[in-house]
Amino acid sequence: MRDIFFFIIIFGSIPLILYRPWFGIIMWYWVGLMNPHRLAWNFLQTMPVAMGVGIATLAALVITRDRRAPPLTRETVVLALFTLHFTITTYFAWLPSDAFSLWEQRIKIVLMTFVTMMLIWGKQRTMAMMAIITLSIAYYGMKGGIHSLSNGFGGMVIGPQGTFIGGNTDIGLAMVMTLPLVLVLARQVHRGEFELPFKLALYDKWHHVIGLGLYGVFWLQIASIIGTHSRGAWVGLAIIFPLLFLGMKRKLTMVTIAFLMIGVVGVAAPDRMINQYESLVNYDEDASAQGRFEAWEVSWNIAVENPLMGTGFGTQRLDPQLWQSYSNEPDPQGSSRAAHSIYFQVLGELGFVGLFLWLSFILFSIFTMLRLRRQGRLRPETYWISEWATALLLGLIGYLISGAFLSLGYFDLFFAMGAAAVIMRRELDDIQAARAKAAVPQQVTVPHRRRPTDTAPSGTA
Repeated sequence: MRDIFFFIIIFGSIPLILYRPWFGIIMWYWVGLMNPHRLAWNFLQTMPVAMGVGIATLAALVITRDRRAPPLTRETVVLALFTLHFTITTYFAWLPSDAFSLWEQRIKIVLMTFVTMMLIWGKQRTMAMMAIITLSIAYYGMKGGIHSLSNGFGGMVIGPQGTFIGGNTDIGLAMVMTLPLVLVLARQVHRGEFELPFKLALYDKWHHVIGLGLYGVFWLQIASIIGTHSRGAWVGLAIIFPLLFLGMKRKLTMVTIAFLMIGVVGVAAPDRMINQYESLVNYDEDASAQGRFEAWEVSWNIAVENPLMGTGFGTQRLDPQLWQSYSNEPDPQGSSRAAHSIYFQVLGELGFVGLFLWLSFILFSIFTMLRLRRQGRLRPETYWISEWATALLLGLIGYLISGAFLSLGYFDLFFAMGAAAVIMRRELDDIQAARAKAAVPQQVTVPHRRRPTDTAPSGTA
């Protein structure tokens, strides 16, 4: 029944996508981030549902007039150059077949990022996109939080298998990135400021209650992050939560809840969690941490030898002997083949040029988010942009921190956040331009009226 239910929703949305192409972006991020087909039991698990949604969206993009050209910004230019670079490196990759299969996966993500900028515009569409991105990961935050609290954090929270967020560290990173988004969504819904792209009387009547429920999801997601037993996710949470706390109301209540949670976790924490914490503190004695250092070493040495292109996609799939030949250790462990860092992953695969373009995209996105945060709060009609920009900024900071320990350099959620920043920048510019135009006084042209003498016949007195 679950297969049939999700099959009807996903493939039943295709006619709507062809009629309203922007809805294809909503479905794309729902399928790509939440992976609902992976929650099924039978035939739907292996069906190319993302391909079906993507093809329908691209077809609708071609035939519709309801689109805008991708904004020409620093982010889009750098992203285009980054795409060109990793395409060239794929041609010269050390493992051509593996690199091409990974290129196919990642070019789809970048392509849909540009399509998102073309089809999503306006407040309601932008809010709908942000909500689906948030809720797609928050579902696992809610589910994992209930699971962690019910068993005293004894089990490990993991994501849907066979996806970007399948592992405990991967889902932990995704929840750290979306935690600020959940808080903003809860605020806007609770205040009745979140605008749906369609009229729904149930939402208008119960938005206060729905908002309170989303606040509950926020706290459950924190418990879920702890329950992943991911040290990288813990570090990311420890950095962004104090930043979130500064913008919260009822701080005394928040502190009380935090102390209660710390007390419960501290007393009832299972041995596995305690061991993870101790290995985080005493990283120099942890074999896993030492393996990460070795992996970073290998990526660095590869990039030094091949600064322009690296190995191409698939460094972690290199022959073990070739991999170990780039280690500085006389007797390398050879057990940590993954890059274990978004920075070293991009560096090893795409060289210093690729890393520079990738970091430039991040840096320009941060600058845009800071501008949106600062200018958006100046007027009531743009305050929603400031709130989302702040959440995106904190989520990106979480990605940069927790991602230092994970191989998710091409995470689709990361590119979605960059696209959202560009879209909201365009929205802010449009609103400011409209206000400036309205403030300019219009010149009134008075038609010239001739005096009576101008029309009098010549020779008359």
